[in-house]
Amino acid sequence: MPQSSGLLVIDLQYGFSPMPDMVERIRDAAQDYSVVVATKFLNPPDSLFRRVLNDGKDGGAIIDVGHEIVLEKTGYGLDQAAINALREFPEITEWGLVGSRTGACIMACGFSLWDAKIPFHVIRHLCAEEKGPMCAAVDTVLQRQFGV
Repeated sequence: MPQSSGLLVIDLQYGFSPMPDMVERIRDAAQDYSVVVATKFLNPPDSLFRRVLNDGKDGGAIIDVGHEIVLEKTGYGLDQAAINALREFPEITEWGLVGSRTGACIMACGFSLWDAKIPFHVIRHLCAEEKGPMCAAVDTVLQRQFGV
């Protein structure tokens, strides 16, 4: 992997019950990147997840895959503080996205990065995939909106 690529590990948390083999594959891949950053989803009491979706859980503890920093987030995508933190690595010209909830969080982080003019690509074999018809829809949106 070129030294100009970073790995952004999205919401790889025990509370989301990722498959152990996927965690190990991400841990192995992380060794090939000069910078590894993780995100951690938090679900505050006043969140729309709780009020609208009746989803009171958060992701819990983050799974260590060798990341340098953890960016906390309270929504699907990345807020301005997270974008600013990623810009603290000027040597990184493109981020590889991996982790949990491809259909929601990885796609939302992609939109956040795109809007911030930060290049990225999705490493599909290191992402938890949606099941059934949602999987095809997610792939279509990622390809159509980002060419990834």
